[in-house]
Amino acid sequence: MTEWLRGLPTSVRLAAMTSSTFLILMLFVGVVAYLQFSAGLRAPIDQSLVALAAAKAKAIEGGDVELDELLSTDLEIDSSSGITSSDLEGQILARDGTVLEATSGLQGRDGLVGGRRFVRVAAGVPVFGDAVIGGKTFRYAGVRVADGSGRVIAVTTPITSLAEAERALLAVFGPIALAGSVLAGLAGAWISRRALAPITQMAAEAEGIGAYDLSQRLPVPARRDEVRRLGSTLNRMLDRLEAAVQRERDFASEASHELRTPLAILRAEVELARAVVYEPVAREGLDSALEEIDRLTAVVEDLLLLARLDVGVALDRRQIVDLGALASTAALRFGTVAAKRKVTVTATGSATVNADPQAIERVLANLFDNALRHTPPGGTVGAIVEPGPQGATVVVRDTGPGVDRQSLASLFDRYTRAASRPGSAGLGLSIVAAVAATHGGSVRARNRPEGGLEITVELASGGG
Repeated sequence: MTEWLRGLPTSVRLAAMTSSTFLILMLFVGVVAYLQFSAGLRAPIDQSLVALAAAKAKAIEGGDVELDELLSTDLEIDSSSGITSSDLEGQILARDGTVLEATSGLQGRDGLVGGRRFVRVAAGVPVFGDAVIGGKTFRYAGVRVADGSGRVIAVTTPITSLAEAERALLAVFGPIALAGSVLAGLAGAWISRRALAPITQMAAEAEGIGAYDLSQRLPVPARRDEVRRLGSTLNRMLDRLEAAVQRERDFASEASHELRTPLAILRAEVELARAVVYEPVAREGLDSALEEIDRLTAVVEDLLLLARLDVGVALDRRQIVDLGALASTAALRFGTVAAKRKVTVTATGSATVNADPQAIERVLANLFDNALRHTPPGGTVGAIVEPGPQGATVVVRDTGPGVDRQSLASLFDRYTRAASRPGSAGLGLSIVAAVAATHGGSVRARNRPEGGLEITVELASGGG
């Protein structure tokens, strides 16, 4: 139950708390008002009954008087009490509480005064109480007869109209309390939603802040309250995050620039060494070193391209690009490596877009590299280029193990690697997504029913 309540929105919980608090308060007020109302109605009746009982107790001291005759004569009744002599009934009780005498309306009834009340009245303290006789509610008062006999006289009168007034009060107050609780809940929900509206707006704005674009800030309300303090604190946190991410980007860009020249020199020296070495084992080692240099160079180029994309200068050399030709070139480039792994690489189709050729080449290289890395011997990697109504589409398919469903959603996130497709730096597919976005397109991935992964890149003809 507690977990269920915690799962409700804050506005709903505040509304429920407001409604419950109001209902409890109304119940408390209702109980107090009902008791006061009942006491106010009974007070004049109790005073008259005690006066009558005391007078008649004095009249029967030391003797026996007919009770019906006693209650019907010489009555001085307060008119405000609403008591009439015809409504009066009475009992005379013995010291042990048994009925010695009763008027006609109480014949065969147990004593009206009993239990603790009888103990109190026997001690000389007048007592009051309600009794239901024949389906009607009666009010009685008991007084001790001061002749040492221990007798008690009880006088009673019906209070049907009083009981009806009490029931009418409950009938009116109950619905009012429930309606008030509902209104209090609605008011609490409205107030809480108004109070939480700035937080809801901040949450919506925060949802739109990307991991690689931290320039946006949350809206801060003008009033000086806790919500403003929360928004200001979060904005200062975003300032610190933006500064940290910028330092990371600057480092990656600077490091990549610094590494390009040493890698180019290293490759040239390894190629020079390979040209003068004829021993098969040594040449094989140098070939492997060249492959690793190319892989490291690709990572550096990816970091440089990401740095350019982050600052928005990646698309400064747009021109009409033949995607089919670039895909075929990429397939030939990876053909040698694919042949060593006994994997077939193909590229078919043709389409043109207005794009940055270097960025598109990087996209195709990353798609082929990703597919080739996870395709087992005997498999195939194929790229299909197709024109579309608003641009062009490149689809790359492999016959590898695919990607687990949980990793599909984050496959294009930076530095993310699927557990079923290890072995990369986590940059290649994020670059594919970033370049597609800057060209006004999109990228998506799915597992093929027959096995393998299919990545679709859509590019706008105008380049975004």
